[in-house]
Amino acid sequence: MSNLPIKQLVHDVLFQLQDSEPAELISCLNCRQAITANNYRSRIQDQHHHRFVNPDGVIYDVCCFQAAPGTIISGEPTSQYCWFQGYRWQFAHCEHCAEQLGWYYENDCKESFFALIPSSLRSKN
Repeated sequence: MSNLPIKQLVHDVLFQLQDSEPAELISCLNCRQAITANNYRSRIQDQHHHRFVNPDGVIYDVCCFQAAPGTIISGEPTSQYCWFQGYRWQFAHCEHCAEQLGWYYENDCKESFFALIPSSLRSKN
């Protein structure tokens, strides 16, 4: 077992995929940096794709992923205006260009996922 933190291990696997299986990668629309991969897609509340409205009335489509190693997470975790009951959220930005790509969610049991905005992403093929 490696002594690297889990984020670094997932990050390394993602960028190894970048060389061998580009059709599986999903990248930042703004800078083309690899963010996640199709095999990280997950279903939260029985769906991969969700549509929500924020308090300002802005509609967001989001897709859920187990991991998004090309992101950085920022902000204090909060449950205020949370779209997924029992979770707290933080912002998820591209680690290369800092574009906001969605949100990171985690609950008290340390279960977590990313809800990423598909219009901010592109398949890398």
